[in-house]
Amino acid sequence: PVSMPLTWDELAQLKSPLEFNINNAVDKLVQDGDAWEGIDAFAVEIHTHRKAKVVQEKKLPPNRKHKTPEQLESYEKKRDFKKTPEPEARIIEGSGTSFVVHRHHASHLHYDLRLEQDGVLKSWAVPRGLPPHPGVKRLAVQTEDHPMKYLTFDGEIPKGQYGAGEMWIYALGKYQITKDKKDGFYFRLSSKEVNGEYRIYKIKAKEWLLERVDTPQVNYLQDNIEPMLSGSADKPPVGDNFLHEIKWDGIRALIAVEDGQIRIRTRNQNDVTKQFPELTIADKSFRATCGLFDAEIVCLDKAGKADFKKVIHRLMSTGETSIQKGMKSSPVHCYVFDCLYMDGRNLINEPLEKRREWLKDAIKPETPYRISEAVADGAALFEAARAFELEGIISKDKAGKYFPGKRSDYWLKVKVRSTRECVILGYNPGKGDRNVTFGGLHIAERDGNNFIYRGKVGTGFDDATIKEIFKQLKALDEVKKPISDKVMDEKISIWVEPKLIAEISFSMITKDQQFREPVFVRLRPDMS
Repeated sequence: PVSMPLTWDELAQLKSPLEFNINNAVDKLVQDGDAWEGIDAFAVEIHTHRKAKVVQEKKLPPNRKHKTPEQLESYEKKRDFKKTPEPEARIIEGSGTSFVVHRHHASHLHYDLRLEQDGVLKSWAVPRGLPPHPGVKRLAVQTEDHPMKYLTFDGEIPKGQYGAGEMWIYALGKYQITKDKKDGFYFRLSSKEVNGEYRIYKIKAKEWLLERVDTPQVNYLQDNIEPMLSGSADKPPVGDNFLHEIKWDGIRALIAVEDGQIRIRTRNQNDVTKQFPELTIADKSFRATCGLFDAEIVCLDKAGKADFKKVIHRLMSTGETSIQKGMKSSPVHCYVFDCLYMDGRNLINEPLEKRREWLKDAIKPETPYRISEAVADGAALFEAARAFELEGIISKDKAGKYFPGKRSDYWLKVKVRSTRECVILGYNPGKGDRNVTFGGLHIAERDGNNFIYRGKVGTGFDDATIKEIFKQLKALDEVKKPISDKVMDEKISIWVEPKLIAEISFSMITKDQQFREPVFVRLRPDMS
């Protein structure tokens, strides 16, 4: 056993301390990050040594160690405190280690970095946000010092006032200067939102450069991050702690935005950016320099329903001419429903409601990107999905975190008819009209490195689909039977490499773990 940083949820599911050891501990940290990261931001003195502190506003006389009240004159002159909710200009002696980063919707969206020094907050406007990883430099323009009470300011500055617009606390915690330099300094930010070491240095007048010097544990923009998976339910959960969305019938995708460039990856980490050129307009679509968004890419028919065949055709297009033609004949829309990371900080530990606030703020209107709307009445939405012959809905816990690559009941998939994605293990030769193709497909669900056999499906195909599936089956290598279950037509069945994925609908799962009344819905090349 090893000392292992775990979340409370992980600890509750742990069956033995032997589950983590020297062989898998590093992989766990690389995949999920350090659960103790930033814990020093919450450090306090031991209660037996803690002294009651009375914070007092002071009007300090000029001296070498303290800023004078005149340091806030510029701040005060720019504001009418009868009209703005911002804190008045007062110098307060604090711990000397506090910081805040604001997301500021002024005339131009930007971030404000504020570090406590000598009773005030030294401030820089950072137009493109905190640098996400080493090698990225951000311009930081020094602005007037701000009062200490700005650490907790979160609100809207009225129109007509200096800096008018909404101001959100983006990160709040403690910082430490790790190295002083002639032209600037190195410092470490520690908070539940942001943890990293940065360097800031002056290049001219009020212009500085800000860069990150340590490598983040997880690079959300460049690592292969897996999307969160949902549990299943027979009906929408009841209660006001859930939000409910339409389950879009398209291609699940993670959209990475980085300095004007967009990369689109499927659930299986296939890069499909070039297949959807209409989705690569980062500056027109996002109010974020960097971000990672969870979404579904769909083609809509004239009635506004998702057309799965069209979007799969777009996915399978390869040549430039074919891609351009598809963009005109079958344009796609991308319904975005979650935000994992934005402009220097991850959001996965925030509750869903908070993540949706960041998401709505990040997506610009009238582009191919749209917010997947959520409603409170799950039962009504489910009945509407049934009436319009949609696939179903997704019900999500408002307080739920985002768990990359993991299945969680914080999200529940409620389908009009149950469906599962299954691996095609083999087939038996057909008879009659199908004597040159197949009669039925042996299907199974993956369970780690094993398979759960779900039976055989022989309905739901049209002639064109049968021919296409058989063509793909014949292209696979034949293998030995990969399961120990006894199956129908075993002696004449042909087993193939488990590479093709099909979506299968069914009425229920029987006692022997097979699907009752299975019906083939479609192939899922986006998951193969």
